[in-house]
Amino acid sequence: MVKHIKELPVSELEFQMFVLDEIADELQAGNKDVIKLTIGISELEIPEKVLQVFADTIFDYQKTHRVYPQGIPELRQAIADYYNQQYHISTQAENVIVNVGTSSIFRNLFQILCQPGQEILLPKPYYCLYSLSGILAGAKISYYEIDYQKNQINFDSFRSAYDPDKTAVVVLNNPGNPLGNVLTKDEIIEINQIVAGRSFIINDEIYNNTLFYTEYESPLSYLDEFRDVNIVTNAFSKGFRMYTKRVGYAILPDSLIMPMRIVQQHTLLTHDPVNQYGAIAALQDLEAPKELTRIYKSRAEYSYTQLEDTGCDPIKAEGGFYIVLDCDRWVKEKGMEDSKELAVDIARKVHVATVPGTDFGIPNCLRLSFCNDRYNEGIDRLRDYFTS
Repeated sequence: MVKHIKELPVSELEFQMFVLDEIADELQAGNKDVIKLTIGISELEIPEKVLQVFADTIFDYQKTHRVYPQGIPELRQAIADYYNQQYHISTQAENVIVNVGTSSIFRNLFQILCQPGQEILLPKPYYCLYSLSGILAGAKISYYEIDYQKNQINFDSFRSAYDPDKTAVVVLNNPGNPLGNVLTKDEIIEINQIVAGRSFIINDEIYNNTLFYTEYESPLSYLDEFRDVNIVTNAFSKGFRMYTKRVGYAILPDSLIMPMRIVQQHTLLTHDPVNQYGAIAALQDLEAPKELTRIYKSRAEYSYTQLEDTGCDPIKAEGGFYIVLDCDRWVKEKGMEDSKELAVDIARKVHVATVPGTDFGIPNCLRLSFCNDRYNEGIDRLRDYFTS
């Protein structure tokens, strides 16, 4: 019998966010006072009205036993209405598909859209889920650069990397994880003009309700010419604070409705209706994401003022849950291998858990999550570490 396991590059793919989180747990078990700036799960409670819907629904047999592989109709309609009203697009419930977060949606989309030998074009820095999903789909992965000094797409790198004969999917992450960069309307239009409808474009908008300085514009509101190749992915994990409830969704062009329906009929079957009803309630409370955004904007600005000129320089975040520190000079001067070694040293010396940039293709950077009510204290400890 021939046994084969798909080869996964462990050194590249093991999620260091969880490794550092586990180191933090070990330190806490040893009575160390550790501040975690690792996972992007908000410290703010799920809004009370949403919790009440959970409580009411869980005892309602008629609701808890509903089975809809694409998501319950009421939630799909609520998502369509939300996008139509909030972002001035025109979509229908039929174009919305719900899953347990967006991670499985990316995996499914890449497998549906990529033939063997085709390429997936990712931003760099990137969210590491994209890489794993590409590997599982058997695709070649290529990158275009985000200039994180300007927080803009490097279009020379995009034009060089994009191959209309090979690139099946282009991923845009806006606002970006890890950088917190916000793509402009002009940048998105230029990407679409270069692609010219020859590849699918996935717009990962999971942080689109946590912008610090501008209002979000959905590409679906101004890309009529290229609507049939643009996909939107989003979830309730971030601004709506429902991380562990795992409710994600995609807004699909017509050509992808049936392929994704079939995949979810066989691989998802159903998704807990309790969480889906809670998501409907979340869409009725748009103040909750605004409250979170105000707090995280303040933390982003505190990070920038406190850590500037420390040798691990902050890159200004414009939205989202994270800020990145450019520690290239520090890592090289200290003779460290990469940011994994730096993150472990910080955790053990000043008891702040951060995420190595190796998770995102920036090996000499660190990512900090705003999601801790002691965040500013953590920044003060980092400043002490870098300046002592």
